[in-house]
Amino acid sequence: MSCVIPEARPPFTEDARFPPERVCSLQATARPDSRGDFTARPRQPPDEAAPEAFAEASLFFHAATTLHYFRTLGWERPWPEGKPPLRLVANVRMPSRDGKSLVPWGDALYVPAHEAGAPETIWFGHGPSVNIAHDGDTIAHEVTHALLEPFLPRSPWRLDAFGADGSPGAIDEGLADYFAAAISGDPFIGEHAVRDAEPWRSRNIHTLTRCPEALVGQRHVDSLLLSSALWALREPSPPSQQAALDRAVLITLQSFHPTSALSLERFLAALVTTLSREHPELVGPARETFSYRGLLPACPRVRALEPEESLGGSSGAFVAPGGRTLGVQGLAPGLLQFHVRVPPGTTALSLRFRSGAPRPPRDLEVTPFHPVVLVRRHQPLQWHPDGSRNHASADITLDLPPGTSKSARIETEGASDVFLQVANAGELDGWYDHLSVTFESAAPSPGATPEPAPRPPSSCWGGLGGAGAGLGLWLWWRQRRPEGA
Repeated sequence: MSCVIPEARPPFTEDARFPPERVCSLQATARPDSRGDFTARPRQPPDEAAPEAFAEASLFFHAATTLHYFRTLGWERPWPEGKPPLRLVANVRMPSRDGKSLVPWGDALYVPAHEAGAPETIWFGHGPSVNIAHDGDTIAHEVTHALLEPFLPRSPWRLDAFGADGSPGAIDEGLADYFAAAISGDPFIGEHAVRDAEPWRSRNIHTLTRCPEALVGQRHVDSLLLSSALWALREPSPPSQQAALDRAVLITLQSFHPTSALSLERFLAALVTTLSREHPELVGPARETFSYRGLLPACPRVRALEPEESLGGSSGAFVAPGGRTLGVQGLAPGLLQFHVRVPPGTTALSLRFRSGAPRPPRDLEVTPFHPVVLVRRHQPLQWHPDGSRNHASADITLDLPPGTSKSARIETEGASDVFLQVANAGELDGWYDHLSVTFESAAPSPGATPEPAPRPPSSCWGGLGGAGAGLGLWLWWRQRRPEGA
């Protein structure tokens, strides 16, 4: 179907931006010829005013191809009987923010049904020069979202002992990319659609990413950890083993319980278990691939912050999720912790970084991004649940004043290791980057003895993080100890 704008249309309002059917009617314009073929040709560039029959035929063809692919993996009914048909809608435009005009929308989005009996819909827009409904990778990606949605957590974030974990959202996007690449045989996703969009919307999963260095908190970026690891395992394998791996990935997701506990390391550990049962010849390569990329046995979300270094995310900045995103009240945990090794004789360190946030929606009464720096000496921070609130084992909590450039002075009190996290006291998300540290030193006093090496936590809290988070803390500790210790 296409999103057709009526000639006599009512005034647009801000809440009409989504779903698009508030400003258009859904009409099917593609028609077969006398032989039953759909022969309409694409229009380049897209006509903003009229629907395009080729776009509708392209949606149907690539969606049917995706469904057929999943059936070849043994999934007899990817779309259950009795469920309303999946709607695929092309030619979507959006009202401008002032509600006076329609503007190009170079994106695609799967929207689940919000009530029983309602149809699920995937909306495909077009930019100034590209119709997203022409891109087979994007169609396969979005249809995979719709097929796998019942097996994934409702929230793209979860909480554990390290803080906020974006694994659920990364797994959702990573599997959609992986299966889209498996269908086409091409690891480059969305190269046609990206011409009118931000670069991150196109992804090459034939790449090397490692945890935690690749984590930024943006689900499409973080998804490369999973999709690239699976592709690295799949690509050199013969066709029979490729199909076996695809089936194992699907079986693992469908059998994972509870979905609320889904994390990258838990999913991959479960996949290795599935392979050991179904295809033992893939177990060794799988363990080697996932371990080399820092995903197994666990990924401790702790990054080293060195002096004279300006640290940012792999895509430019780190995301600081807010309370609304995480479903918590009070302080929202951060994604990463930053480990500073303190030179002997240091009395204090200074942390500097930049931060900001997107413009909040109008007439939305929520608190904006408000960065708070949490500090713990000697060992990593651990988060503990308390109803809808969470508390961190921080020695220092620094509430920073407004402004883009942030700085904080932290007394080290003789510690040789300091751990930092940027949390969020606001309800809305924000970002931060360009983290750097400098040290203040004092002359050592006569007869001073060195600070003893820090000891690992006496116990690893697992109320939210479970074994994965506790194991991650232990692994980080083992990696930082000197040889022979």
